[in-house]
Amino acid sequence: MAVNNRIFYACQAVGLRKMGQATSVAPTIAHGVQSVGITTNFNLEQAFELGQIQIYENIEGLPDVEVTLEKVLDGYPLLFHLATAGAEAAGLVGRSKARADLHLGIFSDANDSIGDDADGKPDVEVYCSGMYAGSVSYTIPIDGNATESLTLTGNNKEWQVGSARIMDVPAGDGFGSDAPKAFTDISGGVQRRENVRLDWSYLPASIHGVNASSKGNGWNSTTNSPLAHLQSISISTDFARDDLLELGRKTPYFRAPGFPIEVTCEIECYAVSGDFISAYEEGDPTFFTTSSTSSGDNTSEEKIVISLQDSTAFDLGTKNRLSSVSYGGGDATGGNVSLTYSYSNFNVLNVLHQQDPWLSAGVSDYSPAQSGYMYQRGV
Repeated sequence: MAVNNRIFYACQAVGLRKMGQATSVAPTIAHGVQSVGITTNFNLEQAFELGQIQIYENIEGLPDVEVTLEKVLDGYPLLFHLATAGAEAAGLVGRSKARADLHLGIFSDANDSIGDDADGKPDVEVYCSGMYAGSVSYTIPIDGNATESLTLTGNNKEWQVGSARIMDVPAGDGFGSDAPKAFTDISGGVQRRENVRLDWSYLPASIHGVNASSKGNGWNSTTNSPLAHLQSISISTDFARDDLLELGRKTPYFRAPGFPIEVTCEIECYAVSGDFISAYEEGDPTFFTTSSTSSGDNTSEEKIVISLQDSTAFDLGTKNRLSSVSYGGGDATGGNVSLTYSYSNFNVLNVLHQQDPWLSAGVSDYSPAQSGYMYQRGV
């Protein structure tokens, strides 16, 4: 085993696979990963006794292992999908049960890429088994790249060398090429602001400028321009897991998600007028109808679907509710007024992508379009 002088981005890689697969099945190495961090906590509980000041026993409880990952959205499979490849269904409930094995490979720092290693295997490998998805978030900014952040939680971590290493860099996997390409020619590469397909998306009608509840309601097809000047979109949820323990063993038999779990979506845009969100103490008069479930309210349930060119789609369902709106900026230093609309729902976040391993069973939610993959479910 070669001795590295340092570890930097070119000599480490992250791989994920379904928990419990045979060691002959190498993990899928994720593309577009920007950062990885592993934190291990050994939970200690102290026991004292009458008669002495010294500690009686420092009891070690269950270790907690947390892995944080971030990648750019680029047409390659999403981290959330790789970590939940064994899910029984594509929604949050189905994915919450799936567990994955994570492998972090540390390769030689003498090579240009991990694909240049002689045997395709890392010198050292970190193996975290039985990991659950803890939280996931997506950010689409006006400046920079669209990113995915994923937190995995578990209780087991091993350092492996020699024959215990499982990771393997397959030939032609895009590592080692002078010009790595996106997964598909029509994906648009790394997703940025121009790759947001408003003509395939449903925006909340409560955003000023958006005046309908239908596909493409944020896009002017006549002028080929957006109806609202969006600056950023962020979507996130946290599974808030709780250990289910039992007598006879130390490890939990399941780390249960804390359903109902909140899914939030925050949309920021430049203001060209006002936010036009009124707050009446007795509710919006337009909702005062016997047929409306929103009578006496100031807001109503709305549908949100955000689509990207690389086939990624975030379906937040039809029960999103405006929780807050803020008007700010435009101060005397010369800034612009911005509006921030915050929405929430519970338990609904379908993250879909053409390379989702869950679709390998013959389920497809996409059909080829001229410039990407169009989200079909419910559209």
